Amino acid sequence: MIYLDWAASAPPGTAALDEARAVALRWFANPSAPHAAGREAGDRLETARSRVAGLLEVPPRSLFFTSGGTESNTSLLLSLLERHRLGGVERQKARIVTTEIEHASVYEQVKSLQGHGIASTFVKPRPDGTIDPQAVADALDEDTVMVSVMLVNNETGAIQDIAAIARAVRDFSRTRGRRIIVHTDAVQALGKVPLALADWDVDAASFSGHKIGAPRGVGALYLRGAAPASLAVGGGQEGGRRPGTENLAGICAFAVALEERTTNLAANLAAARACEQRLIEGIRSLPGGWIFPLVRIGSPAERYSPYIVSLGFPPLPAEVLVRTAESKGFLVATGSACSSRKKDRTRVPLAMGLSAENAQSAIRVSTGPATTTGDIDAFVAMLRESVPPLVAVSRGTRQ
Repeated sequence: MIYLDWAASAPPGTAALDEARAVALRWFANPSAPHAAGREAGDRLETARSRVAGLLEVPPRSLFFTSGGTESNTSLLLSLLERHRLGGVERQKARIVTTEIEHASVYEQVKSLQGHGIASTFVKPRPDGTIDPQAVADALDEDTVMVSVMLVNNETGAIQDIAAIARAVRDFSRTRGRRIIVHTDAVQALGKVPLALADWDVDAASFSGHKIGAPRGVGALYLRGAAPASLAVGGGQEGGRRPGTENLAGICAFAVALEERTTNLAANLAAARACEQRLIEGIRSLPGGWIFPLVRIGSPAERYSPYIVSLGFPPLPAEVLVRTAESKGFLVATGSACSSRKKDRTRVPLAMGLSAENAQSAIRVSTGPATTTGDIDAFVAMLRESVPPLVAVSRGTRQ
């Protein structure tokens, strides 16, 4: 099998797995325990925190470990209930401004908060899959307490100008004398494209380890300055923001995986761009092949992550193409793994203005450091052979 679904989960790295095993065997004590073994585990935890924070160029005290990107996103959003209404008592009006193309862990959580009295505004993307900073600014009002915009879209690879969005929010805040929290879901960006959280002036960012070769079940939430208190309480771990015994083995493996990706970021990015270009050229050479969004072709390279390409052959349903690819030895996806079993799987392409037929045909091809241009060439060759008869059947033109 040729694995082309890295955006869903990356194959675990050998060094990260070795680290996880070594830490699990040596520092198995609870990091919160008061005895010597617990103190050693606690020291190991803080060393890993400093290591990850250093790679992100943020203070260690601003980094809190979680089980992954979804928990990082939802815990931050749910913390707004503490500001707004707790125990049925309304304390302060609150509004979240986000977009129509967010990951389900943000989009659906924001929808859920509407039932608890927290208002929300969903900004539409431009046809190229990016968010206009001015559109975000126009959505702000006196009650806005948080803005959440994904850095790299997990279905199209579109990279948002988070710095410009943050500036627009700050300009609005200065006229009101109140700071609005700016959050970005950076799960698909970590270890793949350059990050500059401090320079971008964001207050919060979410990360996941298994997207970069760490074991599943570990992630992080960056929080700068004052942020709503967590609604989850218990043992007081992670500064009281994430109770529960820390996954020390996973956290240490996360640090190793991130260091490896950060060290090789430039080389990996160049290789990914070579695969991206080969894939786009290959799809364009096939009759009826589409790249979504179409304007990606010829756009500046920095506007899209080369690790994610959305494509299709309308009216061929994406599910048919995914099953066919698997039968030929290639693993791709119909979109986000977290939305693959839901009826709104086409939410993101539809929000970008694609027709229903085009949206239903879109698949996601995502690559990683181990992907080669040879893998891409083989995938395109498979499509060249397999797709035409399938499209003919879809159109009802096959004899």
